[in-house]
Amino acid sequence: MKNLRFLTLVLCFGLVLNLGGCGFQLRGTENNGVSESSLDSIHLTVNNRYGDLDRQLQYTFEDIGVNLVDRRSDTEYALEVTAERHIRRAVATTRTISVSEYEIRLEVDIVLTNKANTELIPPMVLATERIYTFDSGSLVGSGEEEAVLLEEMRADIARQILHRVNAMVRSFEATGTS
Repeated sequence: MKNLRFLTLVLCFGLVLNLGGCGFQLRGTENNGVSESSLDSIHLTVNNRYGDLDRQLQYTFEDIGVNLVDRRSDTEYALEVTAERHIRRAVATTRTISVSEYEIRLEVDIVLTNKANTELIPPMVLATERIYTFDSGSLVGSGEEEAVLLEEMRADIARQILHRVNAMVRSFEATGTS
């Protein structure tokens, strides 16, 4: 029995070493997938100040070293999140016509401008969606699952925003029109 435990431990240790050696990394564990940012600072305005998306965006930008400034005049770029919509709809039912799966969709409207008020990213909608199984016997569990998925979706949207802003700033500065 001791030999089996030892063998299991050695196999688990070897698996961990192999995963680490091949470059495997959990998603979102290294600067949100961005190694460096073209931004030094940005002014961030979110329609729901102090909401979950606002906190997630602040964390995402600060995580890669972007300084968030309070006054628009103190930085070259301004990101405005004008709307956030959370939509839930039934996508599957049981034989008794009760909902068995829901799709939740998170949509965010953004605009990126420079100091001259030129739109670098014109008004656009970014979206992400997930489908989850609804258990009518466990309403608390299903509600908690939806809350966890929404948090994950906000982090995904924040990464999408970060990538778009970073790419647009690099492109804008490469053209020498800043």
